[in-house]
Amino acid sequence: MKFKDELNLGFIYMGTLVGAGFASGQEIMKFFTVYGKQGLVGIIVSCMLFFIIGYLVLFYSIQRQSTCVRDIMLPLCGKKLMTFFELFVTVFLLGGYYIMVSGCGAVLLEGFDLPYYPSVGLICLICIWGLKNGIEGLANFNKIAVPLMIFLTLVICKKTIPNFEELKLIIDFAPEGSKGFLFSAFVYVSFNMVSGSVVLASLGKSSNRPKAALGGAVIAACGLFVMGSAVWLMTTANFYEIVNVQIPLMWIAKPLGQSIYFMSVVILLLAMLTTAFGMGFAFLLNMSIRFKVRYEHTLFMLIIGIPLTAC
Repeated sequence: MKFKDELNLGFIYMGTLVGAGFASGQEIMKFFTVYGKQGLVGIIVSCMLFFIIGYLVLFYSIQRQSTCVRDIMLPLCGKKLMTFFELFVTVFLLGGYYIMVSGCGAVLLEGFDLPYYPSVGLICLICIWGLKNGIEGLANFNKIAVPLMIFLTLVICKKTIPNFEELKLIIDFAPEGSKGFLFSAFVYVSFNMVSGSVVLASLGKSSNRPKAALGGAVIAACGLFVMGSAVWLMTTANFYEIVNVQIPLMWIAKPLGQSIYFMSVVILLLAMLTTAFGMGFAFLLNMSIRFKVRYEHTLFMLIIGIPLTAC
């Protein structure tokens, strides 16, 4: 396939960024919807920044054939600072992985009344099974999960906003925002690119063509814009009803029927799983290289922390 590398990189990048907060609508509400029509401009600015930063990190990673953040940061910060940074990144990745796994367990408990710990254990086993093949496993999972996530979000958006006239009314009468929408967009990108950059730095060997970074960044930025805009429309249409709701997407979907509500649960699960996969992969690769052990032998670390998910 001619653009296989671009698709793999784009879906992995987007999958890492689309966590529970983005898919649930909570982050879109806080960073964009509260600014009304200007919030949509904020989403455009954010996606442009995700494209620029993602392209630069991916290009440098592929050019250097990096396998972890150390390969990129060591020449820039030196050994002493790198030791501290590496420790921070390792704890951040593992913590982020278990937060996403815990979130999956909570969603399965609330959405389907499934027992928490068995669900968390099953999610961990899925991650181990998917990541046992390294980058290939990570890419294969995201190539299925990310397009499905975008499609289901658009389906719910269409059910929420059935026609063009209603769409136009929503945009025209969106609440007035303030001048802070650009700052909010920059904060949002900065917050999310901490994990995004670390995962991208581990993808250097996913391609031998630095030019693939451009296509990957474009795919991720466009996907984020489509999904983010759909969530912005839904949260704008229901703004005053969901302003204090913890999971806006599920609240919006529930009155639309059982099948639509089920779709919202699936979106949340996929969003958390793609982020868990990305963080888990970067963590495993970092541990494997840092302590010079086989990648396959680090996989068990994705399950030993299950008791911590109750904290």
